[in-house]
Amino acid sequence: MNDSMSGTAAPAALVPAQLVTHGGLGASLLGAARAIAGAFEGVESLSNDDLSRDALIAAVGERIAAFGPAGGIVFADVAGGSCAQAALSAAARGAPGPVRVLSGVNLPMVLDYLHNRTRLEPAALADHVLARGRSSVQLLEAPAAGPDGGGAA
Repeated sequence: MNDSMSGTAAPAALVPAQLVTHGGLGASLLGAARAIAGAFEGVESLSNDDLSRDALIAAVGERIAAFGPAGGIVFADVAGGSCAQAALSAAARGAPGPVRVLSGVNLPMVLDYLHNRTRLEPAALADHVLARGRSSVQLLEAPAAGPDGGGAA
């Protein structure tokens, strides 16, 4: 079935996702997302705490095996870090469908994923979320002080 506006195939169900991060970062991101967006299912976090490289790859592999043939998305925190490497290894070793691994996960990416995960197919969703993550990283500067010491008028 095609979306008449975009010409892209609409997903049959929500696109599953897994956060793989150092320490409690993934759980904290999901907690913040729940505080903003409310309760949700279909995404969980996995910490690399106390896991060897092989154990982390196995744990990620178990989780992405549940994605099914349509695939899903793995969010990792650091490009080239142990979590991203484990995700890439697990995806290459036997994911049942295509798995997109995105690094540099931030809260805007998680929120964008939640908002669009039933609207876009996995590859398009990954591209959309990645663009949102990139656009959310900005240098914010206070307005220049006016003559009375306050912000610019």
